[in-house]
Amino acid sequence: MADTSDIKNAITVFQDGIKYYFKHFASWGKYMAFPVFGQILGLVVIFILAGIYTLILPALAAKHEFFQDPLNTFAVMLLITLPGLIILLKAFWEYLVAYGAINSITSNMIKSGNIYDINAHKSLITQNTFQFVLLWLIISILLVLSVLPIFWIPAVILFVYFVLVFQVFTFDEKPNAINAFKTSFNMVKGHFLSTFILLILTGLVSVVIIPKLFCYLISLIGLGKLFFGALNISDSTMLFPVLQLTAHDFYSLIESTSISSIIVMFLLPMRSITWTLWYKKLLTGYKREQRKAVKNGTKQLDPRILDRAMEDYE
Repeated sequence: MADTSDIKNAITVFQDGIKYYFKHFASWGKYMAFPVFGQILGLVVIFILAGIYTLILPALAAKHEFFQDPLNTFAVMLLITLPGLIILLKAFWEYLVAYGAINSITSNMIKSGNIYDINAHKSLITQNTFQFVLLWLIISILLVLSVLPIFWIPAVILFVYFVLVFQVFTFDEKPNAINAFKTSFNMVKGHFLSTFILLILTGLVSVVIIPKLFCYLISLIGLGKLFFGALNISDSTMLFPVLQLTAHDFYSLIESTSISSIIVMFLLPMRSITWTLWYKKLLTGYKREQRKAVKNGTKQLDPRILDRAMEDYE
C-alpha cells in the first residue's frame, strides 16, 4: 500500500509530465507529425488507388483476358496499393519506435532543457530491433487476452505492473524484452496504488479529456453541415436504415472517432514523459533495494539496470 508521500510524488510527476509536454509542444508535435499523419496518408492513398482500380476494373476485364483471373486481379490490386502500404507501415513503425525514443529524448530534455538529435535517440531503439519487436509481440498477446472477460481484472493489475516496460527497455544497457517486464514489475511493486493513480490521471487527460475537448471544438465549427451541404445531402438522410444512422449521425461518429484517435496518438509524448519521470523517481529506491539485497546475500544486483543513469528526479 502506498503512503501519502508516494501518492504526492505521483501527482507531482503527473503535473511535471504535462508541464514538460506543453513547454516543448511544438517540438513534440513536429516529431509526431509523420508517425501520426503518415498512417492516415497511407490509408488515404490505399483507399483512393483501390477505389480507382475497382471502378475501372470492369472495363479492363472486358478488354483484357488477364484481368478476368481473380488471382491476377488481386495481384494488381496489391501492386497498385503498395505505395500507400509502404507509407502506412513506415509511419506505423515510427510510431512504435516513439514509445522508446521519447523516453531517451525526455531524459536528455530534462538535463539540457532542449530537444535535439532525435535520430540518435531513435537509434537506441532501432539498433535492438529484434528485442523491441519481441517486446511489442508480448504486449500484443497480453492485449488480445485482456479482451476476454475472464482476464479483465488480471489485465488491469498486470498493466499497472508492466507500465514501465518501455522505460526499462530504453535505459537498459543491454535491452531485453523479458527483462523489461521483470524489472518493471519489481519497480512498481510496493508502489502499486500510486502508480495506478498516476495511470488514471494520465489516461483521463491524454485519452479522454483533451481528445473530447478537441472533438467538441471541431463540432462547433460544423464541418458536417458544410460537407453534406456540398454534397447536397440532408443531415436527416438515412444512410444506414438497419442501424438507424442518419447522415449526421454517421458523420459525427466518423468525426469523433478519427479526431479522438489522432489526438490520442499525438499525446503519446505526454504519456511517455510522465512514465519516464516516474521511472526516474522509482529507480533510486529500486537500486537501493537491489544493493541491500546484494549486501544481505539474498539477491544479485541486476547488472542491466541503468548504471549510466540519470540523476535523481527532484
